[in-house]
Amino acid sequence: MIRTLITRPRHELVTYYLYHWSEVLIEEAKKKGSIYQLDKEKANKKTLESYLKKQEPEVVILNGHGDELNIAGHNDEIIMSTSSAHLLKDCNVYMRACSAGKLLGEEVVKQGAKSFIGYKEPFLFFKKNEYIGKPLEDDYARPFFETSNQVALSLINGRNAKEANEDSFKKYKKAIKSLLTSEASNSFLIPNLLWNMRHQVCYES
Repeated sequence: MIRTLITRPRHELVTYYLYHWSEVLIEEAKKKGSIYQLDKEKANKKTLESYLKKQEPEVVILNGHGDELNIAGHNDEIIMSTSSAHLLKDCNVYMRACSAGKLLGEEVVKQGAKSFIGYKEPFLFFKKNEYIGKPLEDDYARPFFETSNQVALSLINGRNAKEANEDSFKKYKKAIKSLLTSEASNSFLIPNLLWNMRHQVCYES
């Protein structure tokens, strides 16, 4: 039984998409063990640190805006940085955020995390204006979130970071192949999918 913690801020369009595309992760985590959801206002620094100390999750999934040194929660409050990375000791960590894989990810592993998967450059996705209120029906966004969700799904199912990263890469390749062979005019999504794939990093202790 795997204990999973996930943050789901929701205060503007990007986090709105992250919030809804994480629903499948919550459902999977419920099947495989226990899930600690820090949704909307609960995705704050104080609550995150409390849950990390008391609940000792094995898998930690952080969604939000980020940079090289930090990841943010609700209303862009910094909830994890290099100074608090020690709280992720013994965790398998996935950060779906811009650039957190550049420095923060390495520091997370240096300070005791089992592993880190994230992005060393901005995480990109497209969206269709007519689906802004229905992100799960957005076929522009779908390949970006299905490929990135695979990291978390694999970790939730007990696979190690290297395996989760490889599972995600297989999903990228399948999505790109589908776009190349599709009659739909969605092939313009491919460069940004390749960008995410090339800048997705995996660190292990």
